[in-house]
Amino acid sequence: MFRINLKIAFRNIWKTRLTASIKLLGLIAGLASVVLLVAYVLFELSYDKQNINADHIYRLHVAETNGVNETIHLPSGMVEMLKQEIPEVENGTYLSIYEVPILVGRNTFHVKIVRTTSAFFSLFTVPLLEGVDNAKALKNPKEVLVSATFAKQAFSGQSAIGKTISLGQNTAPYLISGIIGDIPEASHFHGDILVKSDLTEILNWKGYTSVPQYIMLKKGASPETVLAKMKNLYKKYQFPEKVTLKLIPLTDIHLHSHTSAELEPNSDIKYIYIFSIVAFLILLIAIVNFINLTVAASLRRSKEIGVKKVLGASIQQLKVQFLSESYIYFIVATFVVFLITIDLVPLLGDKLGITITFSEVFNLRMICISILIILLSGFVAAFYPAIVLSKMMPAHTLKGYTGHIPGKGGFKKFLVVFQFSISALLIVCTLAIYSQLKYISNKNLGFDKDHLLVSSFNILDNRLIGFKEELKKEKGVKSLSMSSFNPGVSYGGTSSWTSKGDTTKYEVDMVMSDVDFIRTLDIKVLKGRSFSEALSSELMFYNSESKNLSQEQRTGLELRSPILINETAAKKLHINTIDTLISSSGLQGKVIGIINDFNGMSLHSKVTPVVLHLQPYTTSGYAYIKMNTTDLPGTRVAIEALWRKHFPDIVPEFQFLDQYLEKLYLSEIRLGSTFIIFAGIAIFLCCIGLFGMVYFELEQRTKEIAIRKVLGASLDDLLALMNKNFVIMVLIANVIIWPIACLLINKWLSTFYYRISFSYWPFFWAMLICLVLTILTVSLKALTTIRKSPVDTLKYE
Repeated sequence: MFRINLKIAFRNIWKTRLTASIKLLGLIAGLASVVLLVAYVLFELSYDKQNINADHIYRLHVAETNGVNETIHLPSGMVEMLKQEIPEVENGTYLSIYEVPILVGRNTFHVKIVRTTSAFFSLFTVPLLEGVDNAKALKNPKEVLVSATFAKQAFSGQSAIGKTISLGQNTAPYLISGIIGDIPEASHFHGDILVKSDLTEILNWKGYTSVPQYIMLKKGASPETVLAKMKNLYKKYQFPEKVTLKLIPLTDIHLHSHTSAELEPNSDIKYIYIFSIVAFLILLIAIVNFINLTVAASLRRSKEIGVKKVLGASIQQLKVQFLSESYIYFIVATFVVFLITIDLVPLLGDKLGITITFSEVFNLRMICISILIILLSGFVAAFYPAIVLSKMMPAHTLKGYTGHIPGKGGFKKFLVVFQFSISALLIVCTLAIYSQLKYISNKNLGFDKDHLLVSSFNILDNRLIGFKEELKKEKGVKSLSMSSFNPGVSYGGTSSWTSKGDTTKYEVDMVMSDVDFIRTLDIKVLKGRSFSEALSSELMFYNSESKNLSQEQRTGLELRSPILINETAAKKLHINTIDTLISSSGLQGKVIGIINDFNGMSLHSKVTPVVLHLQPYTTSGYAYIKMNTTDLPGTRVAIEALWRKHFPDIVPEFQFLDQYLEKLYLSEIRLGSTFIIFAGIAIFLCCIGLFGMVYFELEQRTKEIAIRKVLGASLDDLLALMNKNFVIMVLIANVIIWPIACLLINKWLSTFYYRISFSYWPFFWAMLICLVLTILTVSLKALTTIRKSPVDTLKYE
């Protein structure tokens, strides 16, 4: 029986080659999209789970009790304090990661250096492949461990063990004592070189570090126990009021943590939900598409079903036959899907900004999940047509009457409306995301980010004076500034304090900058003056003569050292006039000017209080070079050549500032790109289904069209007739998704403090796109039938 069913199935597929191709193409596109999205979702959910002790490792956060602010800015001694005071804490470490270009021989390598402690290997599962063992790793401050990839690139054909490398200017060379395995892609931090940390561990709430700290609890210990015991330590260690410690599970960092000092840009759990929903919707479209075409094609097979029933075929046998035919499509589609995803997985990774390969995501679990999805969707897609076809009455089908087949009436319309509802929803969401990203790129940030080159640097000396003098001679260069401001990452530091008699916690971001910072970034001074206009008496603290003064005299000078504050800081600190002296445990200086709010961080959050401290002789931080020329590439080449001339031992890494800021919205950019791709696939599937439906409807209405032509109907009249019902269904589909789209868009936009105002134009464009595609799909197919001669078509049976 199975062999006979199989033979009949292949005969029917060959007989209806066009329909079979449409059904197969729709299945391949739909299933491939679903498999790719599921692979990505599983990859995102796997972050940091490769660590053996991942289930009891936590990162330390502090949060205000009102839940408004949460940060990883902590005193550097928190880990040691917890190890001493709470028995459940087994071990802990911290990670200080920065990216720098280094020279190895004549080659330049951009590497991430991880400064940490020897406890690193107790918390994080990173294998030591060669050289020193775990017991001795990161014990010597002048020895480093390098990744296998970096060792291969820097010392091609040689062993890296025993070689030395320099990690910065005027620093002694480090000995490479071991080679570690590459940190997996699915990790919330990455690094090429591990160095023993020299971070001073002091539990002082007047001094913070942005270095994230981690603890590992003993097996069986719960974070709730640790937090309960912390209640007795808040007062003992003089925690600021209204501040509590939080323990964030290691595996939650990538999707649930969004502090201002993340080691790398994280994703968001809401995007996992979005991609999962998109995968589910595309799978539904593919299934609905298959059902639509199968039921529509059943009109041709009504007599076959009637004959089989007369000859004794049971309903169960007919169900098995039609299920078998449907599964042939799914088996072929599955084979093709796994073939094409070998190449599509890396392409999707590139689009989403991650490095993933087919072998990384298609493990045994992923293959089992994919096969399960395909088997279940195949059953769902095949079951309904099998029920419909097997219930046809022989007395009717043998006379050529099919009775009420759902594909001919309301159910067919429901399926078409359902498909286009999903497509319209994806289009609306895509347009809203695009509008917000466009708004972000054009938003006035309070400073001029155009034609501004940025490069990090470490330890510049008196050669800077010569570099500045030569740079001024470049006609394409307007100005140069050095500061601690790392765009999109950190202003340079944070200070907080609580004044006596006042329970309000004051917290400001600190920027250390030279006198040209305001002019280079074109920040407006609203009141007072800039650093370049500071009085000589205000600059005495920075003169070389001040080093010979007593500590009391230097403290007095420091109190009068000039500072600039932004509008938000002025409101927070209740400062309305310039020349105000501020003296607190966290901030000291003389306010010589109030500047406009400039947003150097993400637009997800509002502008924070920012204070600019003058630091004329910056040794490390970020260089900003403002260009005023149309020949940007040529000027950039000249600047880099001049840099290499004065600082041959410091490799420049110049980028335009807008490239820095773009990294803040990687998740949104990826989301937009992904939505565009899969919204296009959804529309493509709808058009395939629509084409199939029109094909069968035209076959049923061939004589009707011929008679209308004989009676004088024009081409436009007939096209309008064929399009009418489909246009109405598309309009209904768009109206249905409006409230759902409004809810989703407003929910997503609420994650941005600065966002577009809600607009209805995405709904208009979504409707227009769906209508145009529908009319084109229906009209192109209808024209071939309408243009036939009535003499030929009236003979049609």
